[in-house]
Amino acid sequence: MSALTTMFKKLEEAMTAATFAEAGEFETARQFLQTNKNARKRVLLGTDKPEIAPRTISYALHLCQRLGGGLEIFHMLNMPENEPVSGLGQEKEPLAALNHALQEKGVIYQPVSGLDCLADEVLRHAGSRRDILCVVFDALEPDGPKCRKAKENMIAKFQALHCPVVMYAGSSVRA
Repeated sequence: MSALTTMFKKLEEAMTAATFAEAGEFETARQFLQTNKNARKRVLLGTDKPEIAPRTISYALHLCQRLGGGLEIFHMLNMPENEPVSGLGQEKEPLAALNHALQEKGVIYQPVSGLDCLADEVLRHAGSRRDILCVVFDALEPDGPKCRKAKENMIAKFQALHCPVVMYAGSSVRA
């Protein structure tokens, strides 16, 4: 690597550490300044859309490269209440193929079925974990009264995650 490339890489790491420090995450900022400290940490991509837009996954993967962590996809599927999560019914084969394709790239894919809003489910999933660097959401569109109420309290809930939260709206397509 050339000296200029090395200098730019160190500058990018310092700026990333400064961003986390400004957000109040001093321990995470300190880890960026030490080599390979984020190798076991993850960026969590949360979505409740039936299909995950390739641009959203691409954005999350680029973020993982910059932060030095891996990607975990938390995909909340809307299923009938009487269908178990482990069965996944007719969706099992396409989800298994997607899971296999993502595992080859080092991505953890977790399809889940939940009754609450996506934000609440992600909080339940990641609330006590310390290996989450950042949470990325697809543009949230509250469907029911629970989600509308959750959206009002979203900022307070996301502060409980103790990590930055990114709302990625670049994948939405206007008709």
